[in-house]
Amino acid sequence: MKKWLYSLLTVLLVSAAFINIKTVAAQDKMAIRTVVEETYLLSDDFVTPITSLPPKAIVILHNINAGWAHIDYKGQQGYVPSTTLKSAQSTLMLATAKNPPIVRETTETQAKHLGNLHLDSVVQAYATNEDNWYFVQYGNLTGYVIATALKTPTSKKMLVQGQDGLIVRSIASKSGENIATIPANTKVDIYTNFQGWAYVVTDQNIQGYVLEKGLKEIPVPKLGRYSQGAATKTKRIALTFDDGPHPTVTKEILATLQKYDAKATFFITGHRVNKSPKVLKEIYDAGHEIGNHTWNHPKLTKITLDQAKAQINETNKIVKSIIGQEPTLFRPPYGAYNKDILGSLSVPLVMWSVDTLDWQHRTPSKTLKAVQNGAYNGSIILMHDIHQTTADALDSVLSYLTKQGYEFVTVSELITPLK
Repeated sequence: MKKWLYSLLTVLLVSAAFINIKTVAAQDKMAIRTVVEETYLLSDDFVTPITSLPPKAIVILHNINAGWAHIDYKGQQGYVPSTTLKSAQSTLMLATAKNPPIVRETTETQAKHLGNLHLDSVVQAYATNEDNWYFVQYGNLTGYVIATALKTPTSKKMLVQGQDGLIVRSIASKSGENIATIPANTKVDIYTNFQGWAYVVTDQNIQGYVLEKGLKEIPVPKLGRYSQGAATKTKRIALTFDDGPHPTVTKEILATLQKYDAKATFFITGHRVNKSPKVLKEIYDAGHEIGNHTWNHPKLTKITLDQAKAQINETNKIVKSIIGQEPTLFRPPYGAYNKDILGSLSVPLVMWSVDTLDWQHRTPSKTLKAVQNGAYNGSIILMHDIHQTTADALDSVLSYLTKQGYEFVTVSELITPLK
């Protein structure tokens, strides 16, 4: 009886260890790690050294069990203490050369040839302890590529089209692993397109290849003055918030917008961005549009044209330093501008069609009433994200407009004719 129990216990323990290993491997498929300190790759007896691993060496982690990591390093498999590894940070790199770059098993120029990268394909590249080489991953193909065969890609934004969205794959092929599906009308950054495929990255950091035909250019509004958009069959409206960002009020407004899956446009001031740069990044990362509202809110018709341009340019600079691009719209403080200011702009000048006067009365019920009385298909609603009472009113405003069948879009979407 004791022998039977002992045998059963042994089987259970071994099975548990096996399940643990398989679970780690399944959850962390093709996990790339970097060595944090010099160590030895050991054979399966956990004693005999196979080779030395220098700091910054890149390895493939298969699984971890009982403090030991089973890894692959330059074609050799073995074990290292799991504490000697950490997650490796990758960058996107573009394959560029006269011929498709060769992926090798090691950094020796005559090392085993594992495959080739497609020219103009984008790969995950990891810096190694050898400056002239990158460790790359393209789907299930991993290995070393000479650094001169790769370069940093440029990107541009596009929109996902089609009702069903786009399937993201690990490689530029329908046989590639299905990573995720990006919904229609999602803005994505494209880093390359070749052979009918495009490498995209979303704000949620979904990355991979999609069919290029499923993307379209983002419509850009023409220069000029706008106070409303065209009415469409789908009732659309643009919510706008001026004068921020505010360190607390803006965050409350973002949370309420997320609750209703609403997109808005924030006309920010440079001096407040300077105080709350992280809040601006949160606005942008949530998919909202950023507009320029000058540096410190002067009445532009009371200062010189050069001073007005400086107010706009300095705000453009600080915004670009934080989110990587300049504001796409401009709204003059107090709605004050002249033909010289309008003529100096490189983006549309945006006014409003519904003024809630939230800055004046500071009463949530009055803000709601102004929206109820003034909102119409194609209207631009003016509010301010520096007043707590505006944040307090927003839930009721969004609830009312949702019940009226409105879709919440950015100003650029509202004033750009639908194709």
